Amino acid sequence: MVSIFTRIIKKEILGHFVYEDDVCVAIMDAFPCIPGQTLVIPKVEVDYIFKLNEQTYDHLWKIAKRIAMALDNTFDTERTCVVVEGFEVPHVHIKLYPMPYKHPPLGSIISQGKKASDAELEEMALRVKSALQTIS
Repeated sequence: MVSIFTRIIKKEILGHFVYEDDVCVAIMDAFPCIPGQTLVIPKVEVDYIFKLNEQTYDHLWKIAKRIAMALDNTFDTERTCVVVEGFEVPHVHIKLYPMPYKHPPLGSIISQGKKASDAELEEMALRVKSALQTIS
């Protein structure tokens, strides 16, 4: 069965893309619990990060680091937190949470995500894309 992420990657479903290459994409999370929450997703449909081949695994983390730095610049964070998932949607994805200063603990907000509007997601995606231009 094709995952929702594969359908987004194939542009069958709207996604607010921050980054894309031959190996992975980064999109705004449609159900963010914090503004700027972003997903880094390999194009290959695998449900467990440690089942990825070495090249894909290494590339995914390299891009996650670049996106996290762009999130830090965009959202004036204390740091960006990372969670790797693949249960609810059986397609591994790295969730990046740009945590502002004086924030509640990540565990207390992780399950509070609400559907964001396309306009909100597009505006945040444009800001992160702009910040990515300054990250090497």
